[in-house]
Amino acid sequence: MLVYQILFGLAAISVPAVGLIVMLRLLWTVYRAIRVSRFKLAAISALAFVCLVALTAVVAAVWFGYAVAHSKKDIWSDLVLLLFTGLPFHVVSYALWRMARRFQSAHEVRVAPPGVSAEAPEAARR
Repeated sequence: MLVYQILFGLAAISVPAVGLIVMLRLLWTVYRAIRVSRFKLAAISALAFVCLVALTAVVAAVWFGYAVAHSKKDIWSDLVLLLFTGLPFHVVSYALWRMARRFQSAHEVRVAPPGVSAEAPEAARR
């Protein structure tokens, strides 16, 4: 039973840790998008940040309600809680992480050093 409780505790700790890491990545994406004047990508990244904050608040509220509930808690109720809150949270976090990575790669393609054309020369296009 102790191993099960440790694993459940690690799963509970992973939700805010993963959420914080992805939120910081999204904020970094917003900053980089504003620096290169890509305001549409900045707005989408900011909206993703707000949605992730809201999802984190919902998951925290559900887990808090589960923790203070006066009901019998066993391994199956804990697994159902992880299945319906933890798994979707991690899936959404992974999807937003990939989105932020794709947006940042779009910034790197567009940014060129001063005095250098962002597009390839004519000879390189053939």
